[in-house]
Amino acid sequence: MDNSPSPLVLACPSVDSSTLTFDIDTCTRRFTPYYRCDVPPLQPNIESAILLAALPAMQQGRRIDLGAPVSATLLRNLTTLSEIFSGWYPEYKPLVIQGPEVYSASAKNTGRVGSFFTGGVDSFHTFLKHQHEITDLIYVHGYDLDLDDHSRRHAISTMGRSVAEQAGIRFIEIESDGRELFRSFGHWGKHGHGFALGAAGRLLVGILDKIYIPSSFAQQDLMPWGSHPDTDPLFSDEALQFVHDGCEATRVQKIERISENPIALAHLRVCWERVEGAYNCGVCEKCLRTMTSLYALGALSDAKTFPEQIDTRKIRSILLKSDSQRKFAKENIQLMEQSGLQETPVYKAWKHILERSEFQNWAIWRFRRTRGKMQRALRKISSKTTSTH
Repeated sequence: MDNSPSPLVLACPSVDSSTLTFDIDTCTRRFTPYYRCDVPPLQPNIESAILLAALPAMQQGRRIDLGAPVSATLLRNLTTLSEIFSGWYPEYKPLVIQGPEVYSASAKNTGRVGSFFTGGVDSFHTFLKHQHEITDLIYVHGYDLDLDDHSRRHAISTMGRSVAEQAGIRFIEIESDGRELFRSFGHWGKHGHGFALGAAGRLLVGILDKIYIPSSFAQQDLMPWGSHPDTDPLFSDEALQFVHDGCEATRVQKIERISENPIALAHLRVCWERVEGAYNCGVCEKCLRTMTSLYALGALSDAKTFPEQIDTRKIRSILLKSDSQRKFAKENIQLMEQSGLQETPVYKAWKHILERSEFQNWAIWRFRRTRGKMQRALRKISSKTTSTH
């Protein structure tokens, strides 16, 4: 008796005007993620379906059966990618893909080069570094912001169009609810977002020849991650090349390049906090460390998307939770020392949180958590009391 799980059967997406809808039937749930773009028209293909189905197939140990021919080069690349990925994360198994036939992809020679672009430090660094060849910036609504976050989506659209117009290039806006699928079978950062970028990028085959994926980490800080220089290029074949870009630079080095460019300073966006009406909140860890780098470089007053002053009380309230956060903080300390800012309140605030012990951080976290629970309980009691009167 064969107890192996049933194969995950894939077909090309259905097409309705400017919307492509995929059908991914996992063992636990059926997903129908869509991708929509008015200009240029997205190109339906089975390769994007494979990238959407990769995480559930690897997590569930299911073979993928294809209902359409697949690029032979991409098929080989995805097999290699899944072997790397399962080596990093043993809870995933290498991909097994079967299909009716393969085809040899060929170069389209469109003369167009894209780069994924959110308006952040990594995005701007790659854009400025390759501005001589980039013809298109690509943003996927629904990947880093919720689709119902209309005010910030509008702000990002305005930002992207403005940058593209000033640079004389095109801003491609894709909308998708695909993030839900990736999050259902892994962590977005660690597992999902590389496949997500690959899936969206492959829908531009025949429109672009090459797509840059800005790096998340510098070479010395690389670790297993959803987007990585060892895996991102494996979304490529003869028709479309993917390049993981920017590992040679630290975050501070990237901000140094940005600090010299007025377009970047006018539009830089690093914040993920959902604050009504705020493009960058100016008080979260990511905002504060970016503002500190700009401050140390003498460029904060020129950065139009941040407050001109840094609230050092907010810095002192930060709990550095990860090695990468501590790394960024140390880079800022070194940058301020190079600029002779050791006696400033900003420098002293960052030194303070870096020198806090793990026990002190834990105690502060525990206190805040307990206080938050008490405040929520009091609000609930107050609400009940009000409703009874």
